[in-house]
Amino acid sequence: MNRVAIIDIGSNSLKLIISDIYDNKFFQISYEKKTKLRLSNYKTRANDITALGIKKLTSSLEEMKKICTLYRCNRIIAVATETLRKSRNGEVIIESLKESLNLDIKIINGKQEAYYGFVSSVNSTNLRDFLQIDIGGSSAEIVLVKDKKLIKSVSLPYGSIPNTNNFNLLNKVSQEDEDKFKKIIFKEFDKYPWIKENKNLPIIGIGGSVRCIEKILRNHAFDDIDILVDYYMISYRNINSLFNIVKKLNLDQKREIKGMSSNRADIFMGCLILIKYLMLYINSDKLSISKFGIREGILFEYAESL
Repeated sequence: MNRVAIIDIGSNSLKLIISDIYDNKFFQISYEKKTKLRLSNYKTRANDITALGIKKLTSSLEEMKKICTLYRCNRIIAVATETLRKSRNGEVIIESLKESLNLDIKIINGKQEAYYGFVSSVNSTNLRDFLQIDIGGSSAEIVLVKDKKLIKSVSLPYGSIPNTNNFNLLNKVSQEDEDKFKKIIFKEFDKYPWIKENKNLPIIGIGGSVRCIEKILRNHAFDDIDILVDYYMISYRNINSLFNIVKKLNLDQKREIKGMSSNRADIFMGCLILIKYLMLYINSDKLSISKFGIREGILFEYAESL
């Protein structure tokens, strides 16, 4: 048996999973931890992570490394995504963490992030053709899958946090701001003909904010919802109904929604609006929500390499 830890340094949170990998390459997750970090909030105008942000990141990683030691992990695989890869001092921070914590961290690019999301999805669904979207804190990766093969992928700077901040989605959403988002995101999608050309495909959504949609819908009376293994099938009507309800709420009211994650209430609409308009853009009526993400994608790849 091989015990491996995966650490994902995202824009919104820091996540750890520890998994046992057996001789048949089957893996079983034995421990999970998530720390809200919101690293993207600790950036200067010059696009550097601040000293306070670095301190919080270092402290959180130190705690996670202690957990890995306690669990006697054979290996730690640590990756960082959009916030660190776009920060001017990202590489300096990585080198500093390697020296202070003896922890190797790899900054993965948008294509790699999309690939790991694809690996997690293609290994955990019966769907052969689909469009996948991974909505993170600072970016969103869209992948086209045909016959279970990755055909095209793109990383867009439309994560939950910038969507919320740039389109005034924190509290009640005005029609003007919604229309502005639709115009801009459709123009962005138009840059990638392979998105428009694949109308009616089901969409697989991954990421913590996407899973929050599932939790809310499980606690409310929406119809057309079917449970399929690890995926939660949701119609466009469900998404649009939820959007029209939540858009009228202020932040405090959002926090009161049953099923809402307390550390995602402020950025929830930044995710939901992107899901709604991607479904509308390709005329998709099916959203499948996966419990897996890039960490599991890395696990699948690592297990396969043993």
